[in-house]
Amino acid sequence: MPDGDMVHSRLTRLYQKPYKSLCEGKANSNECAWIAMKALKQDIVRKGDLPVMLAKCMSDRLEQAINDVGENGLVDWTAVSMEFDRLEQQANGSHYLKTLVLNAGKSVLNDFRYKREVDTNSSSEAILKRYMYNVYESAFKERIPLTPEHFAGIDEVTLNRRIKEIQPDIDTAVSKWAKKATKDESVANLRRPPRRKVNQAEDLEEDLLSVHNHNNCRKINKLLQDEESVELSQITTHHLKEFL
Repeated sequence: MPDGDMVHSRLTRLYQKPYKSLCEGKANSNECAWIAMKALKQDIVRKGDLPVMLAKCMSDRLEQAINDVGENGLVDWTAVSMEFDRLEQQANGSHYLKTLVLNAGKSVLNDFRYKREVDTNSSSEAILKRYMYNVYESAFKERIPLTPEHFAGIDEVTLNRRIKEIQPDIDTAVSKWAKKATKDESVANLRRPPRRKVNQAEDLEEDLLSVHNHNNCRKINKLLQDEESVELSQITTHHLKEFL
């Protein structure tokens, strides 16, 4: 991406286009979400499979602790948390990346500890899902406010509303990616979910409108070329219908 396309200094090049689309307001929320999903998927794939491996190790340790409860039926949650720390420290990767996974793992750990609902039967998948969302938050969403003035002069309230509107699509994509990565033990083959059918309907409507407008222009040009036709300011729908 040329330097001229860098419209937000605190975002990486990967997230410039999603930010720009949200600010411009030319695309609807579905299209903005589609653009953001592309950047997020590329980011996750570039970060590699270390998070998948760490999530699996943390999941195994968590499930073992739950299955091996003592006579009092209590899990030593502190020991599990410390084990997560050890796994993170021993992993070979960037501190930033490992911290994202560690935070995701401890978030899921706390859900089990305090009996909060976890939206999947696989703790490994749950950790990966939190990790992927952490990537979205730390690399994009949390960085958006870090600029004195937003692109295209958009105000903070409008921009926040647009960010909120794309959230359901981001959540859906992350859920599918976490499931896919857990099954494959890799993030290499992640794909964006299909575009919503409403987009296809909107595209068809736009195409039909374009054809309709083109045909009307052709009719008007023909009428103006006809010696017996009225002037442009006098052309009505009645004239166009008669020209069919």
